[in-house]
Amino acid sequence: MIADSVTLETVMFRRLSAAAVLIVLSGPPLLAQRAPLSLCLVQTRPYASASYDPPAGPWAIAMYDLLSAQKLGNGTPLRITVLAAATERDVPPEVRRLHCPYVVQLRYHGDLGDLLLGGHTMKEDATSVLFTLWNGATGKTIANGASLIPPEDRYPSNGAPAAACANLAQQILKSLDKLR
Repeated sequence: MIADSVTLETVMFRRLSAAAVLIVLSGPPLLAQRAPLSLCLVQTRPYASASYDPPAGPWAIAMYDLLSAQKLGNGTPLRITVLAAATERDVPPEVRRLHCPYVVQLRYHGDLGDLLLGGHTMKEDATSVLFTLWNGATGKTIANGASLIPPEDRYPSNGAPAAACANLAQQILKSLDKLR
């Protein structure tokens, strides 16, 4: 009987010790989790009658798909709200209404004519997608960037071109890294 009692106490002590060690070892990472960086993502429509399917626009959907799974360099996750595509003048009121701390605004530009690229001017029609990262409260621009779309990808049959999206997503992440 006494041996059984000592064995039971030993087993209980070991289990409690293991649980305490587990709590101590997992505690700091749980406490060190960073609050997500919230931002709104919107694609600007060229004119009011332009409509997209889906309503957010193909570039906004592609950027959301690429950015939502990413974290910033310091481990901060992103919390992204995708807005319906809007004209340039309709974006700021919606950003204020939703209290977006940061905004990534996308613009598709086709036929840009001569475009300076790395010290060389492209004479052919240039198509690109541009982004502006700005502060939702102040409207101040934080960063700008662009990705050229190769001629063979100008009219994709299923959404935005992957290479142009990946390039733009990396630029956006680099800009967001500077915020934290």
